Amino acid sequence: MQNAPQQTSAAFGVTDLWLLLTALIWGTNYAVTKFALEDFLPLAFSGPRFLIASLCMAAVLYVSRQGFTVERRHWLPMFLFGVSSVALNQALFTIGLSYTRAGNAALILSTSPIFTAIISRFRHHEHFSRRGILGLLIGFAGITLIILSGNKEVNFRESLTGDLLLLLAAVFWATYTVGTGQFAPLYGSLKSATIMMLLGTPVLLLFSAPTLVQQNWAAVRAISWAGMVASGVLSLALCFILWNYGVKRIGATRTAIYSNVQPIVALLAAWLMIGEVPSAGQICGAVITFVGVYMVRRGMTSLVQNHRQEDEEEEISLGLSKG
Repeated sequence: MQNAPQQTSAAFGVTDLWLLLTALIWGTNYAVTKFALEDFLPLAFSGPRFLIASLCMAAVLYVSRQGFTVERRHWLPMFLFGVSSVALNQALFTIGLSYTRAGNAALILSTSPIFTAIISRFRHHEHFSRRGILGLLIGFAGITLIILSGNKEVNFRESLTGDLLLLLAAVFWATYTVGTGQFAPLYGSLKSATIMMLLGTPVLLLFSAPTLVQQNWAAVRAISWAGMVASGVLSLALCFILWNYGVKRIGATRTAIYSNVQPIVALLAAWLMIGEVPSAGQICGAVITFVGVYMVRRGMTSLVQNHRQEDEEEEISLGLSKG
C-alpha cells in the first residue's frame, strides 16, 4: 500500500558512499574496457557483458526470494526504460564514440545530470532551488575544465554525427535514471534494476548480432575474457543496483550528479597506475566539480512515494544496517 509522497533526506549518508563507490568502479572501468577492446569488437564486448550482468542480477534476485513479479501495467514502461538504459544508451555510446573525439565524448556525457534534472522536473518528480540549478552548472563547468586542461582534444566542427549520437545516449541514460525513481521505491532497487536489465539486454543482443558473428573469438585472450566478466559483474550488475538504490533514497538528479565524479576517478587512476600527473587546471576542475556535486546534493528536493516495502531486506542485501 502506498502513502502520501514525502521528501527524501538532503543529509549526506551511506547512500552517498555507495554512489561514490559506483563512480569509482565506473571511472576505473574505462581502463578495463579499453584493454579488453584490443581483442573484442565494441558491440561484441557490450552484448555478452550485459548478458553476464543480467544472469548475475537474476541469480541474486532469485536467492533474495523477492521474485520476478511486477504489476501488469508496469511491464511496458519497465521494458522501455530497460531498452533506454541498456540497448539505446549502450549502442549510441559505442557507435558515437567511434565517430568523435574522446574529449567530445567526455564533455557531452557529462550533460546527463542536466538532462536528468530537466526530465525529472517536467515529470514532477523533483523541485530544485537556485542553489541546485547553480550546482548543476558548476559541476558541468568543473568537468569542462578537467577535459580542456588535459590531453583530450575537443572539436565539435568535425564530428557532428558522433556528437549527436552521444548526446542522445546521455538523454536516454537520464530517461532511465528518472524512470528508476518510479519503480525503485515500489519494488526495491535490486528487483527494479534486475527486471529492467533483463528486459533491455535481449534488444542489445539483437543490435549486437552482426558484430557477434564477425568477432574472432579464438583471438580473445584470457585476460580480456576476465575483463569482460569483471566489467559485467561490477560496473553493470553491482553498479546498476546501487544506482537504483541511490535514486530511491535521494532522487534522480542528486544521484545523477555523482556521474560527474567519474572523470576525477579516471584522473586519479591514471596518476596512480601509469604515473600521469594531473595538471593544475585538472585539479582545479576536480575541486569545482565537487562543489557542484555538494550544491546539487543540498539544493534538490525529491518527492518519493513512501511504500511499506521490504527495505530492511534490501539494506541487508547491500550490507547496510537499518536507520
